[in-house]
Amino acid sequence: MLGGVLGAVAVLVIVVALSLATSGHTSGRGCIDVVVPYSTGGQEFYRCGASARAMCAEVGTPVGYSGLQGQAVARECRKAGLAVG
Repeated sequence: MLGGVLGAVAVLVIVVALSLATSGHTSGRGCIDVVVPYSTGGQEFYRCGASARAMCAEVGTPVGYSGLQGQAVARECRKAGLAVG
């Protein structure tokens, strides 16, 4: 029984270590990772290159991102060194 408990603890330690060692996307080097908030939740976008530049260019435009969504996108665009608006 003690061996089973120690085995379970070892597996748990490995799982936690792996989850901490692997991270998700981040904004930088021409890529943006942004969660755009909506009243019913939100959506995560990860864009690089031309797609990221296009998304950043839409901030503050009539058909683009404004308000809280625009602020979130603009913040991540600036982190990635991309022009906003």
